[in-house]
Amino acid sequence: MTVTEIRTRSAGLARALSVLFVVLAVLVALERLSVPLIGLWRFGGGSGAWRRLGVSLVAAVPDAFYLAALWGIRTALAEFATGDFFASTVTAMLDRVGRWLAIGAVVSMFVVPLADTALGHGPGYWVALDVSALVLGAVGLSLTVVGRVLARAAALKTELDGMF
Repeated sequence: MTVTEIRTRSAGLARALSVLFVVLAVLVALERLSVPLIGLWRFGGGSGAWRRLGVSLVAAVPDAFYLAALWGIRTALAEFATGDFFASTVTAMLDRVGRWLAIGAVVSMFVVPLADTALGHGPGYWVALDVSALVLGAVGLSLTVVGRVLARAAALKTELDGMF
C-alpha cells in the first residue's frame, strides 16, 4: 500500500468514524435520557423522576468512555491522513484508546452497579460480571502495553540511527 493510498483510506475512515461518533452519541443520549427527561417534564420532580435521571446518567458513563476511545482512533486516522505516520502518533493513540477502553470497562463492571445500588435502583449486586466489558478492558490494557513497546522500539531505532 502506498503512502497516498494510506492517506486517502485514513481520511475516509476518519470521516466515517466522525459520523459514527455523532450517530452513537445521539443514540446514547436519546436512549439513556429520553425516558427520564420525559418523566421529569410530565411529573415534575416527583415519582422518583430525578432518581431515574441519575440512574440513566450513571449508566451512560461507560458509553462516554467508549465514545472517547472511538474519537481517539478517529484522531489518529486524521493524523495519518495528513501524512503523520510516526511512532509518536501511533503510541499516543494506542495509549489513549487503551486507557479509555479499560476505564470504561471498570466503570461498567464496578461503578455503575455501585451507583445504581446507592441510588436505590440497583439489582442488589455490587459487581456486574460482563464478559464484553472484561474483554474490552483486557484489550485496552493490552493496547497500552503495545504502545509502550512501540515507543521503546522507536527510541531504540533513533538511538541506533544516531550510532551509524
